[in-house]
Amino acid sequence: METSSIVVLIIVAIVAILVWKEQSSKKLLKPKPVVTADRNNNGVVSKAELGKLTKGQLFDLAEKKSLKVKKSGNKAAVISEIHSQLK
Repeated sequence: METSSIVVLIIVAIVAILVWKEQSSKKLLKPKPVVTADRNNNGVVSKAELGKLTKGQLFDLAEKKSLKVKKSGNKAAVISEIHSQLK
């Protein structure tokens, strides 16, 4: 009885480790979403389109387009700065 319970515990532990490894590998494989401000591809980026991005994504966009933006400002100020520089 002791031997069979030990074997069962070992099998359960192995299965739990395999499930945990698979779950953790799925979390690592998620690609970073591409930042696109001009969703309708008309060449003009509106403030509404910029408003849908997070503040971090706005900074990424500004860096990608070589724009100078103050990082200390709030999101609305960052959107205004980016929008005025993209015109």
